[in-house]
Amino acid sequence: MEATTIGAVDESLYYIAAFAFLLFFGIVFFLVYFSVRYRAKRNPVPTEIHGNNLLEVLWIVLPTLLALSMFFYGLTGYNFLRHAPAGSFEVAVHSRQWSWSFEYPDGKKSPQLVVPVGRDVRLTIDSDDVIHGFYLPGYRIQVDAVPGMKTYAWFKATRLGAFDILCTVYCGTNHSEMMAKLFVLPQDKYETWLAGGAAPKDGDAPMDGE
Repeated sequence: MEATTIGAVDESLYYIAAFAFLLFFGIVFFLVYFSVRYRAKRNPVPTEIHGNNLLEVLWIVLPTLLALSMFFYGLTGYNFLRHAPAGSFEVAVHSRQWSWSFEYPDGKKSPQLVVPVGRDVRLTIDSDDVIHGFYLPGYRIQVDAVPGMKTYAWFKATRLGAFDILCTVYCGTNHSEMMAKLFVLPQDKYETWLAGGAAPKDGDAPMDGE
């Protein structure tokens, strides 16, 4: 299966969630078991465990290995998200109170992000005023736009459709209105738009890739 930003984020989430559920049910099971097995009627005199080196090693080593496995799994996904493939389609993302603007290599600018399906897209993100948060949930992308510096993100446009773009950092009075759309179009429709065709609208493609 081809690696994508969606897969990198979702796989890390599933991995951590699987261990969380396993630990939850394991703790509940042993809580019930010990409550029944060592209840006062069966064990009127409580006992304590002293000097069991095996238990001490297990409850130190096992949680440490579990935490390290989640760390390295997440780090692998993070590194994947930080390095766009060579030859990615470049788009500059400009943010300001309270709107997004997208600039293409030929100089074309648009209030919406429009890309051809199947392409790796590298975003160079900046801000004209305050900190904003570029959030593209449909492709699992969230990167801060910081004044005076450029930040980066990328995704592979695998699904045709329209996807929400939001701001995740409170940036002033109209923060909640700082929204845009990603439109992933077939190559021919993208080229038509790039050559000056009508801007895509919500009705031109299913919302959120559905």
